[in-house]
Amino acid sequence: MHVHFNWDQRELIDAERVAAKLQAAGVEFAVAAGTPSELALELANASGGRVIPLFSPYIHELGRRDWYLDPRVVARAKAGLSAGDYRGIGEIHFMVGFRPRFNNDVFQQLMALAGEYRVPALIHIDSGNETAFLSVCRAYPALDILFAHAGGNLHARHIRRIIEACPNAWIEFSARDPWRFGGLAGENGKLLPEWRELVLEYPDRFVTGTDPVWRVTRTQSWDLADDGWDYFGQLIAWHRAWLADLPEDVRRKISVENARRLFRRN
Repeated sequence: MHVHFNWDQRELIDAERVAAKLQAAGVEFAVAAGTPSELALELANASGGRVIPLFSPYIHELGRRDWYLDPRVVARAKAGLSAGDYRGIGEIHFMVGFRPRFNNDVFQQLMALAGEYRVPALIHIDSGNETAFLSVCRAYPALDILFAHAGGNLHARHIRRIIEACPNAWIEFSARDPWRFGGLAGENGKLLPEWRELVLEYPDRFVTGTDPVWRVTRTQSWDLADDGWDYFGQLIAWHRAWLADLPEDVRRKISVENARRLFRRN
C-alpha cells in the first residue's frame, strides 16, 4: 500500500527491475507514488497491472518544496484523474508548525478532486499527536484518507482516537520498521501489545506497505541516489513476520483484503 519510484531511485534501478522485485516477492498489487508524478505511471506500465499509481503533487524533482505554490499541480491532477491514469492522490507530506498549512489552496483543490473522482488520498503528517490528522479527516469526511506510517512516531493510543473519530480514516504501517520510525513491534518481531489489541479490535481499518526509500540505510543523504529498493526484500519480510503472528482472518484483511476494498480491486 505504499511504495515509491522516484527520480533518485531511477538512477539506480529501472521500472522493469522494480516490477520484477514485486513479482518475485509475491505481491498481489502495490500502490505507488512517483517524484516526478509520471514515474508512477512508468512503473505501472512496466508491472503489467501489478502497480496502482497515485498522483503525486511533486511534479518535478524538487516538487516537495513548492507543490503548494504551483497551480500546475491541480491542473495535472485533474487531467490524470479524469483520464483514469491515476487511482488516488499522494503521498502528501506535512510537518506541523511549518509550511505548507492544511488550508493552502492547492491542497484543498486536490482534496476536492479526490472527492470528485472518488479516489483515496495518502497523507503523511509529522506531529507529536493525532490532532493534526484529525483536523484533516474531519474536514473531508466523505474521502477515504490513509494515514501514512501510522503517524510515524505516534503510539497506538493516538491511532485509536483517529479510528474512533474518523470512520473515513485508514491506517497504514509502512516505515514503522526497526530501521526507521519503529515503535510497532518488539525484538521478537511481533506487534507490541497495545498495537496488537488495536489491530484485533479494528481489523478492517489497517493496511501495510514497505516504502523503500533511502532512510532504510541510515547512511545516505538527499544528495545521493536512493538505494531503498535494494532493501525491499528485507522490509517486506519484516512486515510479513508480524502479520504471520495474527489470526488468519485478520492477517488476510491487513495484508490484502482491506487494500482490495479500498481500491475497489476485485
